[in-house]
Amino acid sequence: MANGALPADDGGLVAAFRAGRGAAFDLIVERHYAGMLRVAEQRCGSGALADDAVQTALVRAHRYLRGSGPVDNLGAWLRRVVFNCATDLLKTERPAAELTEEVPAAESDGVEGKELRQILKDAILRLPETYREPLTMRYVHGLEAREIAEQLRDNVHSVKSRIARGRHELRRRIEGVLRRSGYL
Repeated sequence: MANGALPADDGGLVAAFRAGRGAAFDLIVERHYAGMLRVAEQRCGSGALADDAVQTALVRAHRYLRGSGPVDNLGAWLRRVVFNCATDLLKTERPAAELTEEVPAAESDGVEGKELRQILKDAILRLPETYREPLTMRYVHGLEAREIAEQLRDNVHSVKSRIARGRHELRRRIEGVLRRSGYL
């Protein structure tokens, strides 16, 4: 291999990157970006969320590849990393339209129950994201505060506070609507 040339195989590129040759990572990105984007788009649809998943995966890959951990099949490993990142983003960045589908219906749900569910959905969607996000993760996805904190890269106390304040704000908003609608 000439002084400036980079190895042609993925294993050689990883080794070159670990040896301090930043251009090797650029070539890894160039080689695997399209496959990573396909995985992200399959997981979360095309658009900004898929792009974010790929970027997050590349940051994680860069950090990991600086270390000495094993990577047997770089392409498959990168696709798995982007799949995991896309999954994480879907948990935290759910489109509001999807959220409205997830408020459960009771079996004996009549017209009144449907109206109440719609009131709840509307109130959730109008919450500030700082409350809506952890509330959705807690009550729709069933995550614990510790898991939510990890997903949001926040501390557990802050997440618990956001959930409590979000519940309080949701209760305040729903009470007013329920009173005006004649339910209370």
